[in-house]
Amino acid sequence: MLVFKPRRCKRSFALLAILIYLGTGILAQKRVDSLLLQTLLKTGEATYRRGALDSAIQIFQKGLTLSDDSLNETFRCEFLIKLGTMNREKGIYNVASQFLYEALKIADARRLEKLKGDCYNGIAIIASIQKESDKALEYYKLSLAISQKLNSPSGQASAYNNMGILYMDHGLNTAALRYFLKALNINSKLDDVYSVAINNENIGLAYSGMGNNPLALIYYDRALRTWYSFSDNLSVAINLGYIGNALIRQKKEGIAIDTLQKAYLYATKANSQNTRKDIARYLAEAYELKKDYKHALYFTKIIGGLNDSILNDEKIKEITKIQLNYSFNKLKTQDSVRYQMDVKMREEQLKTEKNYKYIVSVVLLAILGLLVFVYKNYTQKRKANVLITEQKNLLEQKQHEILDSITYANQIQEAILSNREILDREFPDNFILFKPKDIVSGDFYWSTEQNNRFYLAVCDSTGHGVPGAFMSLLNMSFLSEAINEKGLYSPDEVFSYVRGRLEATIGKSGSQDGMDGILLCFDRNTKQISYAAANNAPVLISGGQWREQLKDKIPVGKMEKNENFHLYTLNWQPGDMLYLYTDGYADQFGGDTERDRLNGGKKFKYKRLNQLLQEISSLPLYSQMGALNKQFENWRGDLEQIDDICIIGIQLT
Repeated sequence: MLVFKPRRCKRSFALLAILIYLGTGILAQKRVDSLLLQTLLKTGEATYRRGALDSAIQIFQKGLTLSDDSLNETFRCEFLIKLGTMNREKGIYNVASQFLYEALKIADARRLEKLKGDCYNGIAIIASIQKESDKALEYYKLSLAISQKLNSPSGQASAYNNMGILYMDHGLNTAALRYFLKALNINSKLDDVYSVAINNENIGLAYSGMGNNPLALIYYDRALRTWYSFSDNLSVAINLGYIGNALIRQKKEGIAIDTLQKAYLYATKANSQNTRKDIARYLAEAYELKKDYKHALYFTKIIGGLNDSILNDEKIKEITKIQLNYSFNKLKTQDSVRYQMDVKMREEQLKTEKNYKYIVSVVLLAILGLLVFVYKNYTQKRKANVLITEQKNLLEQKQHEILDSITYANQIQEAILSNREILDREFPDNFILFKPKDIVSGDFYWSTEQNNRFYLAVCDSTGHGVPGAFMSLLNMSFLSEAINEKGLYSPDEVFSYVRGRLEATIGKSGSQDGMDGILLCFDRNTKQISYAAANNAPVLISGGQWREQLKDKIPVGKMEKNENFHLYTLNWQPGDMLYLYTDGYADQFGGDTERDRLNGGKKFKYKRLNQLLQEISSLPLYSQMGALNKQFENWRGDLEQIDDICIIGIQLT
């Protein structure tokens, strides 16, 4: 998986003119023209995007030397950032960090906010590569904040994309998908074709990580078209590798091998050893799945880098020659035997010419009848195959349309879900573990602010997938209507209003659909937290001990006998951890071992979940989310996720 993928641009034929210009003695001047420094920057970038890394470093180093005075500190900062990027690409992370931190020092002193954001982004990428996740997330957020402050859409998209990769590296594919979709939305509006391709490829990786390989292949294909148009051999190789891996997951090893062989050729053209090794690993797996152990062993040896397992040119020629000689001698022997048989047959034909002609005639008639029969069957089968192919293409087209529609629905749902910026502003230390069972979700989180109060809801609508998503949109609209339009500020009154609206709309048809959930209200004036709870209750951990709070054992929806919701108050201290969750995590079937999961497993249960929250409550918030996701995946194993999951953790201050 690529932690960072640079944007490419078209090659410039002005490079030769620039290099001639640089060689005319201009560099010897004491006063360095800003136009010259700008030219060096653009030349270095163009050289880098052509893949000439060492040449780009030389150009950026020359620019750094020329900008070594107080009049050109902005350019100096830019050259330092570029050199940091180049050394990171070469894997020299300590040198890269030195360049970036030196650039950050200049950007901070000179208040160069955009370059400061670039420094944060570069430092975050190195931290992510070195598995320093907390540090990487911290610097990505700093970079994002600067991009938002400067109203830089491209900077925001870059931060969202890289944050998505960070989450994906930790197996949090749903969270990663949210950030990739945000980046894709921004880059599409900017008409940044190359960045859109990067986002599409990463969305494919996220869906593949979620086990949805058919949808992953659609996004890989979108990116692949761009890589072909840019003649980017390395990106083509990497993308075809992803496609091959997805096909392996679908048990389509034959198509996977063809795709991966093509990927291996492109990786060889790009002279990328790491990519060749990755693709060789996929090929070894595909051949092993096909039970072609000879080729599986061959590619396994390539992965290990064993020189004696790789055939050099001389050995290939020698083996080819032996094979050709063997084939020729075998053919020659066969021809000799065939000639002797022909002679014998002619002798027999002379003796039994009349009988032979009769036999030949009968055989020819039989063959002719057989050919007519075969041709008729072939024609019918061909027509059937054409019909099947047309139906298959139609089904694939419909599947793509349905998947695209559901994905677009997911983007709409993401847009309506809680504004993360409001939550971050109110409670900066928080995490959201959001894992839909399908692409769209019946679980949702939602927030708003009104009359100096902050509201946060975590709810589970009836159903999951597309039906659950429709209910979620309905429930969120009624919550917003109650608070923002009707002026209802008490959580219990809000839930009662939503229940009434549900009964008035879908209740007429006899439906009892609705939601379970928690609606929390934080009064900024009094610092008091009140809430309403329908079947789900918040969990407060204070002093290392967890306390489940009160709840009403009734849903927000139509009931035979309507009961009133109660208003509860939360007694808390600064530093306490508050958790709001739906039932999906606790109801998941699985086990601690494979044996436990053999017969369908058992439920995780609320008690175990609350004990887990207590154990991890002292960890950093990002680490808490990672621990919850890891425990869930270990518990589930190969069993299917049975419901949507939503857990929000907040450190109260």
